[in-house]
Amino acid sequence: MAIDSDQAFDLTRRLRGTSLELGNYRFEHWNELTRKQREKLEMLEWNLMLNAMRVQTAAVGLALDEADTSLTQIRKATARAKRAIKTLDTVRKVVAVATALVGLAAAIASKDPAAVAKNAKKVFDVAAEDA
Repeated sequence: MAIDSDQAFDLTRRLRGTSLELGNYRFEHWNELTRKQREKLEMLEWNLMLNAMRVQTAAVGLALDEADTSLTQIRKATARAKRAIKTLDTVRKVVAVATALVGLAAAIASKDPAAVAKNAKKVFDVAAEDA
């Protein structure tokens, strides 16, 4: 069964939420549970959380795969920005390049493929201006 990144992120949220509910149940019923039952529930809670993190890692990979922007394009844009910062003669231009790089970093962190593509292009374009 193949899933896309949105489905993988949704699955991550659901697994994480279920893990938290296991923990809540364990604490709400602490006195009713035996030590062995508490330990078992805790182990299951952490295993579920770990698997949720694994699904999230896979979801990020899927999001990058789905993006039109390749890692090569991101590398080219950041390399051009780095060269531009070294050669630009005004603070305004350096600030513009740095601002574009911050936008790209935020887009990558948000795992939004469309925003990554848009911001990588912006870095590339801004770094090319007057370079």
